[in-house]
Amino acid sequence: MNIPAVVLFAFLLGLPVLGVRQSNAVSTQVAPAATPAAVKGILAVRRFSLATPYQYTWTKGGRMVATGSLVVLAVDPAYVIPRNTLEPVLFAGNVPVQRLNQGDKSGRVIGIVPGDVDVGTVPIWFGTPQLPERLTPALIESERALAEKAGVRAFGREKIAAVARPRVTAQDLASLLRTTGADLVLQYSPQEKALAESWRLPTAKATRKPD
Repeated sequence: MNIPAVVLFAFLLGLPVLGVRQSNAVSTQVAPAATPAAVKGILAVRRFSLATPYQYTWTKGGRMVATGSLVVLAVDPAYVIPRNTLEPVLFAGNVPVQRLNQGDKSGRVIGIVPGDVDVGTVPIWFGTPQLPERLTPALIESERALAEKAGVRAFGREKIAAVARPRVTAQDLASLLRTTGADLVLQYSPQEKALAESWRLPTAKATRKPD
């Protein structure tokens, strides 16, 4: 669903969001795009390490993440149109990609593939509309089987090597988004400049567990 920039930033970092209502226009007329469907391409990959792990909540139960890959994916905008309903989940192998932007205007999605996934050797695709936090390993395996049966294939290590950028280290997720994440949004999805600018705003520390 369409998430205002400041709300998305707070959600990603586990910050409180109080009294916020959906105000952006969303599509209610366009039929959902068919899944499974491969992304169109991969434009950038940047491995990262965090000194302070963060709570990744895009699977049931979640987990702490201290390493991963920032990726920029070329996508069919039909799969990322803001909706008031469930949206197709973006997968990389056996993990959901943590989408950082909407991407419907640019056709570019910036996201996080958590952990040590070799993004050159796994399929990357849109699966069945779902709430990521409800996904179990069994459900993800089922989605991957459907994608591979439909012909979705990995990009290959040679392609990834061609778009890979130097590894980056950051203190925490907020620092990563404030620098590298914001730069990627401005480069590949400049229509979402407000999102990048919201990541660069000073934020108050919070200890509340993400919903």
